[in-house]
Amino acid sequence: MILPRRSHSQCTDIPCDSVGVCRGLGAARRRGLRSRTAEGNDMIGTEEQDSLLPWLKDKALPLWASNGWDERTHSFVERLSLRGEPLLDAPRRAMVQARQIYSYSVAHRSGWFGDGAELVARAGTSMIERYYEADGAHGWAFSVGRDGAVLDSRRDLYTHAFILLGLAKAFEATRDSAYIALADATLSFLDRDMSSEHGGYVESLPAGDSPRRQNSHMHLFEALLSLFDATRNSVYLERAEAVRDIFFRRLVQAESSVVVEFFDADWGPLEGPHFPFEPGHHFEWIWLLEQNDELRHVDQTATVARLWETALRTGVGVDGRIFARATVGGAVDRSTRLWFYAEAAKAAHVMRSKYERFDGPITSDFFAAMRARFLEPATSGSWIDELDAHGAPKVNFAPASSLYHICCAIRAAEA
Repeated sequence: MILPRRSHSQCTDIPCDSVGVCRGLGAARRRGLRSRTAEGNDMIGTEEQDSLLPWLKDKALPLWASNGWDERTHSFVERLSLRGEPLLDAPRRAMVQARQIYSYSVAHRSGWFGDGAELVARAGTSMIERYYEADGAHGWAFSVGRDGAVLDSRRDLYTHAFILLGLAKAFEATRDSAYIALADATLSFLDRDMSSEHGGYVESLPAGDSPRRQNSHMHLFEALLSLFDATRNSVYLERAEAVRDIFFRRLVQAESSVVVEFFDADWGPLEGPHFPFEPGHHFEWIWLLEQNDELRHVDQTATVARLWETALRTGVGVDGRIFARATVGGAVDRSTRLWFYAEAAKAAHVMRSKYERFDGPITSDFFAAMRARFLEPATSGSWIDELDAHGAPKVNFAPASSLYHICCAIRAAEA
């Protein structure tokens, strides 16, 4: 889909600076990412430079398949210490198992990791045994201990979305149709026990007073697209279209420029009128909305452009830092996380490859920023996950969950 070319005088929906540069998709933000590190080294180059693939193949994937794998339980560990040591006693979320299955399936199918299919098969079997109806109730438990005892029995929509994604990718790696049968059973559970009369699904069972979140439905959309890609069964595409329709009807607000994060039970947006948003989620939606040609009968050109512009204008600092939360008026949480840059790299790939009128930061800009801030200061093959507003690490471990973002971004860039 092509973003129509317009003259400067026609760019009334995108803020311009005093010299007539269309800043929404313009070079001002790119200059922000062309900052220097504390050592004074230029952080970016051309699109072809700064590939993270050698680091992923030679360091990250081997580390997380060894130190990040618990042979006793045939499951992935939740996190490593900053020295790269497995933290075996941390509760293990089902979501993390599914994300690691995704990562090693992608690595296997991309030729990045030779033992990927075997690892996926072992992890898939363990994930089913340890989480699916593990406490006798339908659905997937949220977390278990190393010994397999259920620690958190809630049925969480976000977790189930990633379970579906992991099952789709396990099928792609192994061609075992049992994974698709289990995905169908999981969807039936969601329909029967977690569907909402207002559309979509409730956040968790048992139901609490927590607000509804766009994030859970975004990842459900991702999972359904993956199930369709893996099987070519149009049922999954129809389900994905229903979630995409919720996005356009409910989730995007403020003249299609902000993805609202939280809602009441009937999809009334919360935190208005300023609607703090997460720039990282803008980048994720930009990527996901452009992943299936068969869903593009709805014109989403203007929405994608505005989400990109809003995220860059107030969600990215002049030094290239991507903020945790912002409003259309500016940043409200200046901490930053690794995954923001992976998702921004994917969105930049979409904007540059599919939109004609584009003059913004490119994929390698965000990879360079991610490398400098989160990868180079860490143990080889690992990462610093989160930095506070002053650039200091916020946690003393590396979460396994980040590998999913990294693998997806590198696959997009290498495609």
